[in-house]
Amino acid sequence: MILPPIDISSIADRLNEIGDDLEQAYDEVADADGPEPRVLLDGMQRLLDIMRAADAGLPAKFPERIQEATGSDPEVLLDHGLRLLAQLSDLATQLDLPRHAEQMEQLGLPLCCWLLRRGAELKHPEPVVNAAAHIANGLHTTDELVELFGLLNEVMSGIGIERALELESNHPERPWRVLLLNRAIVATRSRQPVLMEEAFQSVVEHLREDAPDFFREGMGQMEALDYPVQVREVMQRYFDVWCVGQKLH
Repeated sequence: MILPPIDISSIADRLNEIGDDLEQAYDEVADADGPEPRVLLDGMQRLLDIMRAADAGLPAKFPERIQEATGSDPEVLLDHGLRLLAQLSDLATQLDLPRHAEQMEQLGLPLCCWLLRRGAELKHPEPVVNAAAHIANGLHTTDELVELFGLLNEVMSGIGIERALELESNHPERPWRVLLLNRAIVATRSRQPVLMEEAFQSVVEHLREDAPDFFREGMGQMEALDYPVQVREVMQRYFDVWCVGQKLH
């Protein structure tokens, strides 16, 4: 897998490619449920056209141009786009196109980051967090993982720490928890100690109950996948504090 570029034209091109297969599959099914794919695809393309037009000129004026064009703020467009992608992904699943469903969902990450860079806020992070997790599973090179780590940082900033803490609950699948743990996994897989330190600190600050299990599993991965010494040293240090050290008290 190649990390999707944060570019509206690339998103539109990918949408067309996946959409053609969805339309063909839909036409071959006599009793397909839900809206026709063309209705959803046209809605998504209109949204992308509005965003592309509003992007002409000074970046700082983007929210103002969106407001003039639609009467809404950028985050409203982001929510709408994510809902359309979710509907298209669900439709692909119904049509027995699981890979297409995943690809459609994954477009949520570049769409989100593109709008975050232009002043939007991410009020409903779950679909973006899920998209990033699936993308991470398909990446293997250091450069791609480092780039994804940067995008996850943008998503974190777009949510905002205050809003993220409001999302906290005891539910294990809450988006903030999943985001922080996946970000720490991406940092580890990138084999970059600096990124690991940053991600691990977020885990111990915000997910203290999860930290022991995370570092215990991380140490197991160090052995199984033969990580380099400098990576092992970072994991070992956190393991000693949060696993070994905890047992001594």
